Amino acid sequence: MVKLVAWTIGPDAPSFYRKDNLVSAVATLNQELEKENPKTTIELDATFESGGAWGDYLQKFQLAAEAKQGPDIVLAGHENFAPWVGPGYVIALDDLLKKHEAKFKDVIPTLWDAMKLRGKTYAVPQDTEARPMYYRKDLLAKMGWSKDRIDGLPEAVKKGDFAMSDLLATAKEAVDKGVVEAGKGWYPRPTKGHDHYMFYYQNGGEMQDKASGKLVVVPAALEKHYGVYATAVQTKVTSPTHIGSDFKIWHETVTAGKVLFYNAGTWTWKEWSTTYKVPENDLWDKVGFTLIPAAQKGAKPTTLSHPLAYMVTSNGKTPELALRLIAHATTPELNSRHSVESAHLAILKTQQDDPTYKKDKFLLATGYMSDFTTFIPNHPKYGAYDEVLFRFLSGVATGQLTPKAATDQAVAELKNQLRDELITK
Repeated sequence: MVKLVAWTIGPDAPSFYRKDNLVSAVATLNQELEKENPKTTIELDATFESGGAWGDYLQKFQLAAEAKQGPDIVLAGHENFAPWVGPGYVIALDDLLKKHEAKFKDVIPTLWDAMKLRGKTYAVPQDTEARPMYYRKDLLAKMGWSKDRIDGLPEAVKKGDFAMSDLLATAKEAVDKGVVEAGKGWYPRPTKGHDHYMFYYQNGGEMQDKASGKLVVVPAALEKHYGVYATAVQTKVTSPTHIGSDFKIWHETVTAGKVLFYNAGTWTWKEWSTTYKVPENDLWDKVGFTLIPAAQKGAKPTTLSHPLAYMVTSNGKTPELALRLIAHATTPELNSRHSVESAHLAILKTQQDDPTYKKDKFLLATGYMSDFTTFIPNHPKYGAYDEVLFRFLSGVATGQLTPKAATDQAVAELKNQLRDELITK
């Protein structure tokens, strides 16, 4: 008997299949092992954290890894393995993946890019998503938009005919006309998180150099990125107290239909119906979703994906069995039930033909967004990079700093902290 331990997290409650798919895979792996060596069977101890904080979960794993008491498999964001590689908490999987490549040939190729650090692969995709811009159809109708114009907004964004400046102008008009209260024209994410970087990428930003693996900052793009938030606050589209506000209140406000535009993840669609009890019919009737509009008309819109991934730790004594368990949890049937339950997009090419996946109207409607996606970097110092950029974004969003001053100070601090690990373009 070989006992494997796996740690997984939502933190959104509908993502429980991150654990349950591994549990389901045990029987399949044991059937396979029965043919190879009847004396070898797998027993799995798997946990799932729902509603917890990412920081606490990551710290728990790090402390356990340091004490050599960690799990065999840990699920985390694709960027989380970067600081774990140096101290050896997780292992490179390339040799094992090559040995079992037939089991992973169905993974969407672009997702492997997010699983690598300096040319080596440290994780297997568990799910992915996009981060749309949501909008209230009923509020646009109150502003005089026709049904055709409302329904055509996603295509207009996709073609570059409706840019971010148009979104902010529309939101300002909604505030000016009293369709929404001041500060409720656009709700970006209220806390630190990857969503904010869509507006950096939108303006030509880069975050990592592929060849060297170093972090990248583009000051001109960063200033424009900060400028999006400054404009929103100055025109009363977004409140100067919005950044730093409570995420639960954010959800309650948008689900009450009080905000015109708001960006969130695809998984949030399911969260609104399960956690916030919004009938799905109401969501379809009143809420639309689109890519993040391009910075200028005619340019390409964007979104951002944050694939979660299974990693094999150095603490485990049977890494190949851990990877084989992950392989049996990575099937169209199992991944599709997770996708449908939690509103995450497909990671396997054949999921598009899976009967469960094909029945989900929302996933089919948002699948195209993967063609426009970006990723955050895999770098051990990404946490420091992220902290600096968000801190100065907060200064802009509260009106304490101009975009230019925030950019100058952020770039100077990044250079000081990251030194040779930063490229400025």
